[in-house]
Amino acid sequence: MKERFLQAAAKEPFRIFFSQAIVAGVLGVALWPLHFWGGMESYPGIPHVRVMVFGFFGGFIFGFLGTALPRMLSAEPLRAWQVLTLLLFHGAMVVAYAIGKILAGDILLASLLLTFVGCVIPRARSRKDVPPPGFVLVALAFLAVFTGTFLSLLQHFRELPLFWIYFQRLLSSQGFLLLPILGIGPFILPRFFGLPSAHNFPESLKAPPGWTRKALLAFATGLLVLFSLVIEAAGWFRLGHALRLFAVLAYWAIEMPFRAAPGFKTAFGASLRIAFLMLVAGFLAVVFFPAYRVSLLHLTLIGGFAVITFIVGTRVVFGHSGNIEKLREPNRWLLLPIGLMLFGMATRISGDVWPQVLPSHYSYGAVLWVLGTLAWAIKVLPKTRVVEDED
Repeated sequence: MKERFLQAAAKEPFRIFFSQAIVAGVLGVALWPLHFWGGMESYPGIPHVRVMVFGFFGGFIFGFLGTALPRMLSAEPLRAWQVLTLLLFHGAMVVAYAIGKILAGDILLASLLLTFVGCVIPRARSRKDVPPPGFVLVALAFLAVFTGTFLSLLQHFRELPLFWIYFQRLLSSQGFLLLPILGIGPFILPRFFGLPSAHNFPESLKAPPGWTRKALLAFATGLLVLFSLVIEAAGWFRLGHALRLFAVLAYWAIEMPFRAAPGFKTAFGASLRIAFLMLVAGFLAVVFFPAYRVSLLHLTLIGGFAVITFIVGTRVVFGHSGNIEKLREPNRWLLLPIGLMLFGMATRISGDVWPQVLPSHYSYGAVLWVLGTLAWAIKVLPKTRVVEDED
């Protein structure tokens, strides 16, 4: 059984990466109470962001893409040594960031990115199918994070203008996270509502009819998102977030079948709608209250990105463990982890609104988010060890 799982994990890296991502997320959030309760002297601002973006979110991204991309290209899956190398780089990077070794973490991040791209390129060359058109946004996300990582490494050796420092942070966080969600969303999220995906084309070595138009739309959306990051880095915070909000709403209006989706019949349907609302609300809130942009973007990061990540992660795990039919059930268990995460998010934000309670609310918010994450992990992650074909 153990040997069978290890073989499956090599072909489907999500089985290991999702668990390591959860460990990274718990560690990254735990830095706040560790600091405020006296267990960590240095302020954990930068380590927290790096661990959450590249450790937590990155773990889910690499696990999902490492599993899905070879299948979508009709190419051979990753090999065991490749998955192990990626896993080691990812784990070492998380530890380096968590203990404040930012340069070492950036070097490990660059190694992780280069190794992953090195695994994908040969499979792209030998492909028998084109990926979904929205995955143009995934390619732009990797361009963004490569650029952000280069700027971060450069910053260790020379002083950069403020624009490039801020631009690096935006590329490495919002560029790396928002673009894949936009790209993957139209392909996988309609399935939660029992709807067909407009990005699911028949297998073809050449672009089938309609693929190029959708790919160009995705590319234009990605460019607009990246341009909004440039605008924000230049100091135009409201305009940058307004452009990003427009790009998200326009792309979803065209590519996501919301009108045909059923109402709040299941916890997955309700959670997805809450996540979309939170993602948009974060951008909109910054347009009106730019002075609180760091705090208010947690609406987007936690309420939007993180909730969508857990929902997609659940779909992947259920689909690869013979539990795909369970997605059509009420799944009320999901409301507990999502509710705890959102409560933790609100507590975290309140710490910036009322500075006198900042230490306690940062800490309590972290505890609530960790409890929600562990509740999800206890319910979902054991199924990663169930090796069955997807329905």
